Amino acid sequence: MLIERRSLPKTEGDDMAFGCRSSGVLGASKLIVTGKTKLVSIHAALFVTGGNAVTINVYDGTDNSGTKVAMISHSTNGYYNLEYDMHGVLCNTGLFLEVAEAGSSTVNVSIEFA
Repeated sequence: MLIERRSLPKTEGDDMAFGCRSSGVLGASKLIVTGKTKLVSIHAALFVTGGNAVTINVYDGTDNSGTKVAMISHSTNGYYNLEYDMHGVLCNTGLFLEVAEAGSSTVNVSIEFA
């Protein structure tokens, strides 16, 4: 039996058919990428102490005035590892990460995009 192997067609702007890029691990607000992109996932490690909230916002834009496409916020004491699969949310302007930490609570986050 002969099985034919086919690849999926590339779409405009795709450099790799099945890959994505990463922001690397970040602990502060940062412009991740400019231009049209897909938000693939968000990985976060949150350490909450004293009930002091940590918040992660991701915007379609080059700063925090763009359209908010994701938000993670926690204020219950503990250590949390979170993964949010964003299923390729289309962002037209870019990706901006906003990190807000209160008191001694901290967050480390990586943004995966294509």
